[in-house]
Formats: sequence, C-alpha cells, structure tokens
Amino acid sequence: MNKTKEEILIWLKNQTRIYGLTQLEQRTTKQIAEQLNLSRTLTSQYLNELCKEHVCIKISSRPVYYLAREELETKYQVTFMDEEYFNLDDLMQVLNQKTPQGRNFEKVVGAEGSLAGCIAQLKSAMQYPSGLTVILEGERGSGKRFLAQSAFEFLADQHAISSSARFVRLTISREMSQHRQLVELFGGELEGKPTEGLIEKAQDGVVYLAEADQLSAECQLKLAELIRSGSYTRAHQTQPVLKNTARFILSLTSRAAQTLQPELLLNIPVHCQIPAFSRRPVQEREELVIQLLLKEQRKLGREIRMSARLFGALSADLPELNLAELNNGLKTMCAAAYSQQPQASVLVLKAMDLPPELFSRLPLGQMLRPAESTPLAIEQFRRQDGSDQILKLFDHLLDSHRDYYNNHHVFAQFLDQGLARMREYYDTIIFATKEEDSRLVWIEAQIRHELEALDLDQRLTLPPNCSFVLARMTCALARIHSSLALWESQRREAIQLCLNTLRQQLPEAASLAEALIEKLCAGLEMQSQPLNTIFLTLNLRFYNQEPLRRQSCGIIISHGYSTASSIADAANQLLGKRIFDALDMPLDTEVKAIEKKLNDFIRFHSYLRSLILLVDMGSLEGLAEHLDCMMEVGIINNISTGLALDIGMRLSRGEELETILKSACESYQCRYRILMRKQKEKAIVFTSDISIKISGKLAELFARSLPRPLNIRFIEADYATLQSAAQRASLFDRYEVLLLIGPLGFHPENVNTMALEDIVSFRTMEPLNEALDGELNEAELELFQQQLLKNFSLQSLMENLTILNPARLLDCVYEAVSELQRQMQRRFQSRTLVGIYIHVSFLIERLVTRTAIESLADLTPFISAHSDFIDQVNISFAPLLKNYNVTVPIDEISYLYDYIENDRQDLTRGNMQEEGL
Repeated sequence: MNKTKEEILIWLKNQTRIYGLTQLEQRTTKQIAEQLNLSRTLTSQYLNELCKEHVCIKISSRPVYYLAREELETKYQVTFMDEEYFNLDDLMQVLNQKTPQGRNFEKVVGAEGSLAGCIAQLKSAMQYPSGLTVILEGERGSGKRFLAQSAFEFLADQHAISSSARFVRLTISREMSQHRQLVELFGGELEGKPTEGLIEKAQDGVVYLAEADQLSAECQLKLAELIRSGSYTRAHQTQPVLKNTARFILSLTSRAAQTLQPELLLNIPVHCQIPAFSRRPVQEREELVIQLLLKEQRKLGREIRMSARLFGALSADLPELNLAELNNGLKTMCAAAYSQQPQASVLVLKAMDLPPELFSRLPLGQMLRPAESTPLAIEQFRRQDGSDQILKLFDHLLDSHRDYYNNHHVFAQFLDQGLARMREYYDTIIFATKEEDSRLVWIEAQIRHELEALDLDQRLTLPPNCSFVLARMTCALARIHSSLALWESQRREAIQLCLNTLRQQLPEAASLAEALIEKLCAGLEMQSQPLNTIFLTLNLRFYNQEPLRRQSCGIIISHGYSTASSIADAANQLLGKRIFDALDMPLDTEVKAIEKKLNDFIRFHSYLRSLILLVDMGSLEGLAEHLDCMMEVGIINNISTGLALDIGMRLSRGEELETILKSACESYQCRYRILMRKQKEKAIVFTSDISIKISGKLAELFARSLPRPLNIRFIEADYATLQSAAQRASLFDRYEVLLLIGPLGFHPENVNTMALEDIVSFRTMEPLNEALDGELNEAELELFQQQLLKNFSLQSLMENLTILNPARLLDCVYEAVSELQRQMQRRFQSRTLVGIYIHVSFLIERLVTRTAIESLADLTPFISAHSDFIDQVNISFAPLLKNYNVTVPIDEISYLYDYIENDRQDLTRGNMQEEGL
C-alpha cells in the first residue's frame, strides 16, 4: 500500500476506534488533509480508493464523512454489507437492526476489569472434567444470573456439552417446603405425580440455584453427596441410583455462604465474589449505563440522547442501587420520551421521567444546575483509555532522537528532552488515565519484585512509582496490540536507532533494562516491547546521574531470608552513601549457590581494588578461598549493624584493607544489660495434639489470611508442654496471650480458647473477633474472615499440611467415618466430624511414613471395656487401611473413642442449656 494512503488509514482507524460515530466533523476530507498536511485532492483520491478496497466506509452527506470499517464493526459488533451510506440515519438503521455479536463472557461489562478474576474462575470450573460446583456471592441485582447464563453459553461455544444440554434455573424461597425443594431438584413424586428433577432436565448443562442458602438442611446434604460422589437418587427413594452429568452454580447474597451446611460448603471449591453496581469502577458503571441505553435504542429504532449531567448522575456511586433497578429506571425514561414524541428520530431523556424512588437518590446538586444546551448521543460518553496519548509521547521522544542524530547535537541535550518526555508520560499514566484493569496488581507486583532484585545486585536505584507506571504502560500497550504493531512497523528504523544510541552511550543502563524486560516478559508470557526497554533505560539513567565508581566495598552475607539486606540497608542509610551490598542466604541455600552469586558480583564490579566480606558465622569464612578474582579480599565474621557501620566509615575514608579489619576487631566490643519488660507482647498461640510442626504450619496459614501485618505474634507451642500449668505460666508471663487455638476440649484456665474445628466449620468466630478487636476495622475483618474461610477449609488444610493426595485421602476418610456412624447408629456433631477428619488424615500420614506416636499407657482396661468399639473401628476403617496398606494401633483407637465421647458430652451440655437446666 502507498505510504501516504497507509498513513491516512492509520489516522482514520485511531479516530474511529476512539470516537466511533461521534465527532464526525473531524473526519471530513478537509479535516483529514489538514491534520496530515496533505492536499485535499490527494486525500480525497486515497479515501475513495480505501472505500473501494472495503477498508473504509463513506457517509455521502454534506460534508462527506469517512470511517475505518474494521474498527467500526468491532466497536458496534455488527457487520456492514455496503461501503457507502446515503446519510447517518441509514447507517444508524443498520446498527439498530443488527444483533450484537459478542458471545458468552465477551458480553459481560468488566470482563477484563472487576470481573476478570471471577470469569477466569468460572471458565476453569466449567471446563474442568465433569465440572466444578461454583458459588456466586453478591448483592441482589449484581448480575449473578447473567454470569451463570454466560457460563452455559461458554460451554456451548467450547463444544463441551451436548446439543440437548440445557440451562435450568430454580429460585429457592422460604415458603418452598423441604419436600418440594427435593422433588424440584432431584425429581420424585409431587402431588401424586412423578416429576422430573432439574438435574435430569439439564442433562449435561448447568443447574442454577438462586438464593441457595434457603435450601433445607436435608436438601443441602443430599446435594453435597451428589457433588462428592457424582450420583444421586430421587427424593425419598433409594433406587435407582442415577448418574449426574450437570454442572452446578449456586447464587447467594453477600455473606450468606456462612449459613450453608459445612458438608456442602466443604465440597464447593470455587467461590466467586460479585461486586455490587455501586462498588464497580466508574468506567464499568458508565459502560453498563451505555449498554442498557443502546439496547433500548435498538429496540425503539431511535437515537437516544441525554445531558452529560444526567449521565454522570446515573453512573454515580449511588448506595444500594442495583442493575435491575437501574435498568427499570432507564426503560421508564425511554418510555416517557417515546410517548411524548413517537415520531421523532431522536429521543431526549430527562431526569424528571425517572421513577420517584430513583430520582430522589440522584445527586440533586448536579441535577438542579442549568442543563447543557445540546444533549449528547450515548456513544459520546465512552471513555478514552489514554493509549493514543502514549504513542504520541513516544512519537515526540523519537523526534527528539532524530533531531539529535541528524544534527549531531550533544547526547546530554537529548537526555534532557527525554526526561521531559518521560515526565509527560508519568503525568499521563498517573493523572490523565484511571486504569481499573484487574491484572494491574499482579503485573505491578511482578515488576516490583524484579526491580528490587536487580536494584540490589547492580547498585542502581529507580523511582518508587516506576513499577506502577511500567505496569500501566504494559496493560495499555497490550490493549492496542494491533495498532501498536502497525505503529512500530512504520517506525522500526527510528526505534532501532534510538536503542542503538542508548546502548552506546548508556551501556550499563541499557543492558540492565533489556535483562529486566526479558525477565518480565517471560514471567508475564508477553512479547518484549522495545518501548518498555527505551523507557526503562532512560529512567535508570535519570535516577543514576553519577554512577558511584567505588574503589572498595563491603558485601554482607548472612543466614536468613532478609537479614543481610536489612543490615546493609540500615548501614547505607546511616552512612549516607552506598557502601554495602548484601547476599541473603535462606537456611536451605547451599554455600555453592552463594559462591556463584558472589563471583557474578565480582565479575560485574571488576574495577574494584578491594573487597570486604562480612559474614554471620565461621562456616562462611571459607568463601574467600573459592572466589575467582584478582582483587584483595578480606573477611570478618560475627556481623552486626554496629560492626558494619564501623567498617563502612573506614571504607569511606579510604583506609587500607588490613587496617580496617584490624581496627574493627579491636574497637568493636560486645556489651550487655538486662532490661525488665514493661509491657507484654500480644500473641495468639497455636497448638496441636498431632505435632509441633503442624502447629507452626497453622500459625503460618493463619498469618497468611490477614489483610495486613499486625502487632501480634503468632506462636506455635508444644501440646504436651502446655499440659503443665507451670510451663504454661512461663509462656503467659512472657506474652499477653489473646487467644489459644488448639484441639477440641482443651481449655486451660485464664485464657480464651478456640478449637481448630470451630474455624474449619466456621461455627463461632466470637473468640477470634474479640482477640482482633481494635487491630482490624470492620472491612478488614470481613476480608480476613473470607480469606480464613478459604485457607482453613478442610480441603485447603489438607493441601497445606499433608504430603498425601488430599482429595483421595479425604474421600477415603469420609467413607470410613460415615461407616463408623452407621455402625454406632448415631450422628456426630459437625465440628466433631471435622476434628475426626483432620485427626484420621494425619494418622494415616504418620502410619504411611512410619512416624506414628506410640503411647506408653496401659491399654488393657480399654481393650476389655470397649472391644465392641474397637471392632466397629476396624470394620469401618478396613477399606481405608487396606488402601494405604497400614493398620491402626490400639492407642489411636483409644484417642478416637475419647474424642467421640467428648462429642456426646458436648451435645448433652448443649441440650441441658437449651432446656434451662
């Protein structure tokens, strides 16, 4: 294609993509020619050729307007059959008659924003073999049913279901009897007639249960068994056993999941939170208003317009406004406008036509001001994402480089201009565009991690918001991939020249930038962008104007995840310059790995005259003997911040290596004093009758659930040690123990306790809430409980705490305990069941790994008194034990008996309390 004609097409594509059918006056022959500095005759010739080539659309009004065909079809999700339309009304008719082409989740507003994570979970759950059950939790009117229907369409589009599969829906109400719920869902007899259940109707489709928390306990348990086993029977029947092929999506209002039966909740692995309309990002609220109005526009065959103030009020953060209420309000306005002017081609919406209950909640301060003189078309309210501004900024940067290269200016002048362009870019990213892409948090975290790692190794600094800006640029460039590819292809030579200049003039910064971009792109599975490399190279230079060429330096090496880094950072800050680098050495790191890192550092800093290694213990002193370098190397052990400061001051004064080490050893002396603790440190203690290792993992999992670090220590304690009042006292004297989380039935005096089983079954959280009172606000506490529910689910606990296959193990344990209940002809309480599942799971692991704990107690009395219970356990656990080729010892059966007896006593105490005894 001719270069000038291609330039016209690119400009037209960008304009159409951004403005659609608005601001058409900018896309006349005259305006295009002026924007691109071309003659009108040549511009008109090329525009008409582009129309004949089916890449542009022409509106033959006065003046004539031109639009890029592909961008217009993508924006409005239609296919245009013609290249020329008589006027704008003719084109609008095509738009009004066509049905949007988006399928399944493509139609969902927020699919790449606030709902991206939820949709990813839904896709994974639907595509999983036989499907995974999903909970959709959100306020009423938040779009849960629409998401469920989109999930069914996704399955159909993926050809993952048969042609006879159906999407079936059942809304559970309080008035619906337990029998009716069972029959509606599973099938059976209803009013004397055989009724087919929704599961059979759906076949291999989707069963959507709205208000699922209203299901009866029996219905929930039957559904849990179906999900677990994949088969079921009809209501109140034992035969025939039917195989389930349907997928289930349960809809709940916010926080209603806590009311579900633990057996059902434990069998649902996917839990999606749907934000309310008022909590969605402003861009998504605006897009939802636009889509709802465009739907009415197509239905009425009229163009709809409104004032910018009315649009802003409808898109505002209105408390408790849901999508259903918003949709009804917009329809009411459209109906009023249509009835007032049924023949008009343009309908103007007015706030006064809204339902009173919605109108009263609008921001009246805005609505009472004088309205704009000209109402705007709905499409004109679509936001720009700022991506075009990014390309303009880089165009300016390349122009600055072209001027430097062609006119032989000094490099410092180009750097000054580049700095100005980068500042413009920062302003555009941070202030002009408001990104709501859900990928940003993850991408920014990845970039920050790589920046910190390279900054540590290479002694270079970057601005704090560099990762913030890089993440947003990455997302913005990804969104305009097609236009970016064309833009880059036209400027390939200029981009390469700019990169070559930076490599020649700033070799260290350019090399580091390319290494970082390569790592990031590999981690994010994205194609490398030369623009990111240019941007990062300039930033490295801007924030490292005078690279420090040290003659000597120190390297701190210490065991621990960040011990060396902490000492180095503190010493460098106190010294006011960078003297020390650090190599952290986690306890599981081999010395050879540290040797390699140290040699890599030396190769990069070959200009150094001398080097001092500061290590934390004698075992690292041998490092110096394996270094590949010609410089003078000294080593000193027993590192501390004080010793590092002493050595750092001597290094900065340029003292000789031997003098520094000798003086430091002579002057740095250890001192001690004993201070009485004025205030105890707050703590939550974890203990387990299984092992101290499990207690530690529970504490770690608990801390991981918190939304932020707290001024509370999480301590694991040996269960046997805590049995002694004297040994407990030493722990309580040292710490203010807010809560002790331990085995069921363990209640030491003078301390609040909570059983692990209560957390897993989410039975009562009052002791935990009391312990965290004042540490977390209401919103943080709610987020913590949601994360706790996820991390302390039975499945999650097993995945984190056992080496065995958790799914297989839990299935076997579930069957064994269920058989034990049948043998004993009784039903255990929910939290007792949870405790038995946990204990038996770890018992099997200990038996498999031959680390079982042997009791020294005399069990003869127990064997003679409870031989029937021993037989029941052996019968119930036979398949489980055979599966893992182990036998259960008598002392473990004794423990299980005590545990079940405790369940019986708890139940008796609960009944007595209910009767007022």
